[in-house]
Amino acid sequence: MAEKNPTQTWHRIYRIVSGISAVVALVLGILGSLLTSEPAVRPAHAGLAMLFIVTTLLSTIAAFRYGKLSGVKGGIGHAAGVFVLSLVQYALGEMGVTIVHIVLGILIVLGALSLFVLAARPPASAAPSAQA
Repeated sequence: MAEKNPTQTWHRIYRIVSGISAVVALVLGILGSLLTSEPAVRPAHAGLAMLFIVTTLLSTIAAFRYGKLSGVKGGIGHAAGVFVLSLVQYALGEMGVTIVHIVLGILIVLGALSLFVLAARPPASAAPSAQA
């Protein structure tokens, strides 16, 4: 059954894409920790980094659309921040700036997970009222 409410549709897209971003960020962290002992995972790490950039871009777009439709603007800056940091992270990885890449990677994993938690919150109209 198709939804007629675009706000709910964009919220669902926002939740799904930010969840995928969080999972990809976790897998990137695990693969990154294996790079010193297993250099063969480098292509997978690089490929998933590109996927992470795409999913964070889609999260930003979905957060923007959901924010415009619902008036809940809190996730827009968070999603855009994770996206920009993912671009910086990719550049650092390509340049071989390992220490900064690792530290920023940990922060990005935390940011992607918190973005998912933020996106998973029920919309304001579906939240239980505090006056009960």
